[in-house]
Amino acid sequence: RETLRMADAFELMVRGAEDVLRTGDRKRVAEVTAMDDGLDILHRAIERYLSDIDTDEADERDQRRLAQVLAFATNLEHAGDIVAKSLMALAGKKIKRKVTLSADGMTEILAMHERLLANLQLAVSIFMTGDPAAAQALLTQKRRFRDMEQAAARTHFERIRQDQPESIETSGLHLDIIRDLTRINSHLSSAAY
Repeated sequence: RETLRMADAFELMVRGAEDVLRTGDRKRVAEVTAMDDGLDILHRAIERYLSDIDTDEADERDQRRLAQVLAFATNLEHAGDIVAKSLMALAGKKIKRKVTLSADGMTEILAMHERLLANLQLAVSIFMTGDPAAAQALLTQKRRFRDMEQAAARTHFERIRQDQPESIETSGLHLDIIRDLTRINSHLSSAAY
């Protein structure tokens, strides 16, 4: 239950990050970054709880489930770190420099956010049910997400070739944001394995 609570907290972070990137609200950067503290607290509590379980008395199925819970919680914690420490730092740079991503670039990033949220729901479902078909679907979505990343990078470079000022000015930010989203998705996709 607490790991599911972590997933809910992480979802709020991702939605907050999307809001920050869309609106440029400096106050929201601090709010989203602070949410990571709650995620870290939950993760530590789950680790402590799981480490107190006597695995000598647990059967193989329970030991496997314990490892799955720990792995999922750890991946959520790492994904939260990427949102808080990297994505929000990039958003802060964007706000400080008073730059705006191109409309097309922002559309690509928002589409990646939506796919990320859908993949989070799929990962939670896999965590709860262990459904092999859902796990296969998540692995397919992981590949599609990588395709989205590559397509976003290609179209971004095409905008630069066309001398679009917004794309030129925000090139590093744009590419770093899509890379961070891909890293987050990789942590979520680990639930399929």
